[in-house]
Amino acid sequence: MGRGRGGVTGVVVLLALSAAALAPATAAAVDSDLKHSYAFKLEASDGYRIAAVAASERADGRGELVLFVSKDDAAAIYAAAATVTATRIEADLGALGKAALEVMPSGRRRALSLRCPGGEPEIAKFEPPLFRGVFEFHGEEGYAEASSTAPPEFTRFFVELVCGSGGGEGVGPNVSGARLRLRAHRGASHLALQANKNRPGARTRIEVETHERRHGISILRSRRVWVGSDAFDYDPLLRTATLAPPAPFAGQAGFHRGAAPANRWSGNLTVDLPGRSHVPLAGPGVGATLVHSCFHEGEGRFRC
Repeated sequence: MGRGRGGVTGVVVLLALSAAALAPATAAAVDSDLKHSYAFKLEASDGYRIAAVAASERADGRGELVLFVSKDDAAAIYAAAATVTATRIEADLGALGKAALEVMPSGRRRALSLRCPGGEPEIAKFEPPLFRGVFEFHGEEGYAEASSTAPPEFTRFFVELVCGSGGGEGVGPNVSGARLRLRAHRGASHLALQANKNRPGARTRIEVETHERRHGISILRSRRVWVGSDAFDYDPLLRTATLAPPAPFAGQAGFHRGAAPANRWSGNLTVDLPGRSHVPLAGPGVGATLVHSCFHEGEGRFRC
C-alpha cells in the first residue's frame, strides 16, 4: 500500500537519501541536501526493537527524529521535530519520551557494504559516531518501553532503507485470486487494509496500516500477516466476500456488491496495532473494493 510524499513517508524518503553520502558512486546518482544524519538502535520491552534516525537538511539544525519500532509482523513509525547538528540530537516527544544526545567522533574507521540483493557490491569507509546522553521511549498503552544513555550507532539502517523489498500484482478477470481493499478517512486519521488470496485454497496475506498526527507527531502503525485460507473467502464472481482473520484481529466483516454503497462493507472486524488496540475496520466511512488479483512478494513468493 503506497503513501504519498509528506508525513511519515516523506521523512523516510529523505532519510533514505542520506545513504548516498556513504559512497561516491551512489552520491552521483542521488542528490541529497542533508546536512547531518545519524542512526542508532536499541532493544525495547516485549521483544520490540527501535531503529532511530535523526536528520536535518538545514544549516540551523531544524530537522526530524524518526523512530521505527518493530516486532515480527508489527511496526510503528513516529516522526517528530528535532534539532540535529554536528554535535547534538534534541527532540521532545511529549508523553512518548525524549532524545538529548551528544554526537561525538569515535576515532576509528569502519567498512560498510552497500550491496542490495541482486545489485553490484560497493564498500564505503566511514567513521561511526558515538552517542551519549538520554534517550527514552514510552509506547502508547504500554506496548514498548526503552531507554539508553549510550545507544549504539546503526548506520547500516540507511542502506536497508534504500534497498527495501519488492513485489507485484496483476489484476483482471482471468485470474482466480482476489484482492480486498479498505480505505477510510476519519478527520486527520487514515486507515488502509489490503487482503490478497491467489486462489480459493491458498493462504491469505493481510496488510493493515493507520496514519495519524498527535501533538505534532506523525504516527504510522501497521501489521503484515500471513494467515490461513479460511480468513478470506469470496465467491468466484466476486459478488460477496468475508474477512475473518485470527488474532490480532477480532470479529468479521462482509462485502456485498449488490448492496447500497454505504452498506457494501459491514461487520464488527477490528485489529490491534502497536500502541492502539481495537481499531475498527468496518463501519461508517470505511469503503471497500474487491477485484480479481494475483499477488507476489519479493522473489515470486506466490505463484498464480
